[in-house]
Order: sequence, then C-alpha cells, then structure tokens
Amino acid sequence: MGLIFVYGFTFNDPERETKVRVAPDSEVIIAGTTNVNEFTCTYNLQEQEMPIRLEYDEKSDQILFRNAELKLVNDCFDCGGRAINKDFQELLKTEKHPQVGLKLLYVEPPSADQSMVDVGVEIKIAGVSRTYKTELHCDQSKNICVNGTLTLRLSDFELEAPKKMLGMIKVDDEIKVHLTLQMSEI
Repeated sequence: MGLIFVYGFTFNDPERETKVRVAPDSEVIIAGTTNVNEFTCTYNLQEQEMPIRLEYDEKSDQILFRNAELKLVNDCFDCGGRAINKDFQELLKTEKHPQVGLKLLYVEPPSADQSMVDVGVEIKIAGVSRTYKTELHCDQSKNICVNGTLTLRLSDFELEAPKKMLGMIKVDDEIKVHLTLQMSEI
C-alpha cells in the first residue's frame, strides 16, 4: 500500500514496471480499544525480505496498479503477550486465512507543492476484501517514506469483536491501521 512513491517518476510509457524493497524499520501497527483499555499489535516487517514487483499504468488523473500488494503473515503480529497474540490470531481466523493483504489500487498524484496523496487500497482480512479511499503523506527526500492511518471496522470484514471475562471486556468494532513504510527502488 505504501508503494505510492512512483507518482514522482516521469511517465512516458503507458505501462511501467519496477521493484521496491520495504526496509525493516517500516511499521504496520493495528490499534484498538476495549471498554477498559487500549491495545496495539505491531507487525515485524523484518520478515518482508523479498522485493515487491510493481506494474502500473498512468491515466490522466490516476496511476493504476496491477499487482502492488503487501502480504502480511498473521503470525508476525505482536500484540505484547502470548494470550493477546492468541486472541488476535483467532480474531483474524489465522488457521483458515494466514495473511492480511494490503493492495494498492491507484494513486492520484498531488501537485508539486503537496506531500499528501489520495490512494485507493483494497484490504483483505480473514478472506473478506474491502476497498477504501484514503490520504497518505509521502516524503521522497532520501528514500521513499509513506505514512498515514486508516480507520476500519471489524464488522466490515465479517469479524465479531472479541469478548473476554464472561463478556465484561469487549473490543470496540473500530480499529486503526497505522502505516510507516520506508522503501527503496531496486
């Protein structure tokens, strides 16, 4: 999803291809709340060693992507403890759907003086895909850094918010996905 840096390139050909590597200091954090507390689950992006191949096509008002997908293995999320990690894996239905998918669909390039870009993304959790339009910050000073936050609802993915301690503790339906992706073209 954070692969929107290609908007800065000059496009002459209708179809382009490149490869990017996501740096290990990148972060994907899922944050939520319960009726008594907050929680965060951080993804270990050190597992993301392979480069990602991108195919894209420039249109007049958008850059369309064909295969810009980041697949996150559910077991690599750390929520801070064994019990909450187990609960999180159950919530994501990891046995049947071992990955969360973040797929970049399009980017609407900003004007030269802006760092915010509108993007279309498809998120797949527990086998259910939903499309979102959001705005992300993109910095291309050294490498490419993309960051922003998406607000999602568990119920959008047909997931039921977990309850613990005989229903006294309940996870709220709304969660936030915080992205900070450091990338470089290879």
